[in-house]
Amino acid sequence: MNSVLILELTVGIIVSFTLLGIFIWAAKGGQFDDSKKMMDGLLFDSEEDLQAAYEKEQKVKAMKEKKEQKKKEEV
Repeated sequence: MNSVLILELTVGIIVSFTLLGIFIWAAKGGQFDDSKKMMDGLLFDSEEDLQAAYEKEQKVKAMKEKKEQKKKEEV
């Protein structure tokens, strides 16, 4: 009984690490990149959508700067 449990655990760990390795290999190889989607987004997004995305990016940047400034003031 104990040896079966050890065998199952060993096989499970080997399979898990193998799948993790395959995933990392595929991600580094660009398997999950979708450049067509990115280009279509640039071509078919309206000007308002792009402006809203830019404004959101600026708000996030301002919040980060504000947080960093607060940390500097506390020190």
